[in-house]
This record gives sequence, structure tokens and C-alpha cells, in this order.
Amino acid sequence: MKKFYNIEGMIRNGFKLSRDYETLDFSYANFGDDAAESLAKSRSIKQVKRLTISGKKLTAVAAKAFSASDTMGSLEFLKLYKNKLGDEGIKYFAASEKLPSLKSLRLSWNGIGPQGAKYIADSTNLTGLTSLVLSENQLGDEGLKYLAEAKSLSCLESLDLRRNKVTDEGAKALSKSKNFPKLQTIDLTDNDLTENGFNALAEMKIFNLIRARLSEDGTKLDLSNLRLGDVECKCIAQCEDLKDLTHLYLELNNITDKGVGLIAASGNLQSLILLSMDRNKIGDAGFIHIVNSENLINLHVLMVENNGITDEGIKAICESECLPNLLRLYIEENDYTEEGFELIGETEHLMRLEYPEFDREEDIEEEEEEEEGFEDVKDIEEVEEEEDLEETEYDR
Repeated sequence: MKKFYNIEGMIRNGFKLSRDYETLDFSYANFGDDAAESLAKSRSIKQVKRLTISGKKLTAVAAKAFSASDTMGSLEFLKLYKNKLGDEGIKYFAASEKLPSLKSLRLSWNGIGPQGAKYIADSTNLTGLTSLVLSENQLGDEGLKYLAEAKSLSCLESLDLRRNKVTDEGAKALSKSKNFPKLQTIDLTDNDLTENGFNALAEMKIFNLIRARLSEDGTKLDLSNLRLGDVECKCIAQCEDLKDLTHLYLELNNITDKGVGLIAASGNLQSLILLSMDRNKIGDAGFIHIVNSENLINLHVLMVENNGITDEGIKAICESECLPNLLRLYIEENDYTEEGFELIGETEHLMRLEYPEFDREEDIEEEEEEEEGFEDVKDIEEVEEEEDLEETEYDR
């Protein structure tokens, strides 16, 4: 026997709580499959964009009702955590043409297995999804392999698969997929992954980031403040799409001497004129990789502030002749001494540096010559004035 719900009253109360007419959250209410069926038929929700119903033991019946609704076409965000939709519920969502605006589908804790993942992968109705949350389910490697083959999830930017009994096998299958060009966030924590699995996902992420952030003409790439590490540097170094790159920004990451060594050794980055490595962890070893690289001889600007560089690194750049075109060196906030820093200004092959500025001997000599020149001019003027006076007196 179906339970009666005053669904219109619940909707009105929901709007009051959300303080707008686009958001409804029934997680606080007594809400079952019958209420879901009534909600799906209500005309009062035509403008609703965000719907949350968590922890109510909703089954595939609710999923079927939502998927067939003629009044939920504006829905963009659907969160149904801690219910019992199962694979059957996913099947209804995957087959529905009534949810064209859906961008975020969140179905954690719903007893979803590999077959549910296959329904999603085979669907042609979820093309607008940018966020998919399937954490705390039982997809396993099989389910992840199905998702990797999805052809219609090319807009996906975020994928949450925490606690799904996934191993390196599933992670590597996903990382090799070319069906997710916009995917930036992949969460596979609390699974059975080793470093190999996480590294495979990191490689997938960085290649997607490169495609997304590389300028149209292929000359500028900004990957700053993304918590990138040495694995990502390996991908950057190996990317053949970067042969025309002139500006590379990698500041505010977790790159060590190993990662910057891969970049310095890359034959794909020989066109670089600007390299920004500020606020990483490259140390002297990483800095030495850069200054001794024959692939970076075209650098005009090098930025390595706050990287733990000491006098050892300063000595290396003073001895190296691999940066003949360097015009600006930003090396502040490191661990060198003042004496070490002054060595840069005394190095012959670094005389072209416009920054930092040094009081070099040549500059001092030129200034002295200029001063002497000005004094000579002054003396000449005084003589001329005296001659004029003498002539005046004679004429007089």
C-alpha cells in the first residue's frame, strides 16, 4: 500500500529552506519511493536545478520515476547518496532522455557494481556530465574497464571512485583511455592501488592538463599551483606537442631535482625562452641540471625563487657556459650567501644580465669618465666666460 505524501507542502518547505526556487534538499524529511514518484509528477519543480535526497533507502523505483519525469528537464545536479538504487537504478538514468541538463550525478553508497558502470559507459544520454561520483560502491577493475571505454563522457572533468575495490589493473586501463580529454580530477583513494597505479593516473591527468592549458599557437603553457611532481615532469618532457613551446610556468608545485632534470634533458623543450620554477623543491641539484643543459641554451628568463639553492648552485651557474642568452635571473629567497650572490655579477659570460643588477667595475669606470667629461665641459665654459670679459674690457 502506497503511503500518502503531501508533496506540494514538502516542496514549499524545501523552497523556504533553500531560499530559492532552484534547490531542493529532502534529506531531512520522511521520504521514500512513493514520495519520489509524486515529486517526479509535480509541476512545481520545473525550475529546479539542484536536487538532494540522501539516506532514504530509495530503490530503482525512484530512479525510474525521475528518469521518466516530464518536469525535471532543468535538473543539473542530482545527489542520491546512501540509497539502494543498484545497477537497475543506473540503467534507468542511463536510458533516460528526460534529463538533458544533467551535469553532476552523485550516487555514492548505492550498491552499484560493474554492470551499473557498463550502463553508464554505453549510455548516449549522459553527454553533458562534468562530474560523476560513484564512491563507496563495488565497481572493481571490471567496472573501471567499462568506464574507460565510454564514448559519451568526453565532457567529464571530475570522477570520484573512492572505495570501489579497484587495483592497478583498473587504474591503468582508465589511464590509457583517450575518451576523457577534460578529466582533471580522479579520486581513487582507499582502493588497492600501488605507486604504479597512482603514477599511471597522474600521467593521464597531466596529458589532459597540457591539452587544456596549452595556448592555441602552442607557445605558452601554465601549469602552476597544481601540486605537480616528478611523474608529471616526465610527461611534460616526453610530450612532442611542446616543440614550439617558448614559455613554461611550473611555479608552486612539488617538483624536485629529479623532475627538473627530466625537463632539462628533454629535446622537446629546446625552444624555451622562459622557464618558471619558483617555489618548488629543486635545490642545488635541480638548478645545476638547468644551468648545464644544452637543451635550454635559448633561455632568456629563468625563475627559481625559493628553491633551497645555496652557494653550490651559484658556483655552478658561474662556471657553466650553457646559458649564453640569459637576460633575467630571478633567484631571490634562496639559501646562498651574499658573497656567493656577488659572484654572479663578476662572471664574464653573465655580463648580459639585466636582472639582477650589479655595480660592476666597468659601470663604475664609465660613470667616472662621464663625471670627468662634465668637469672638463665646465672648465671650458669658465674659460670662454673669461675670454669674453677680457674682450669686453679691451673694447671698452
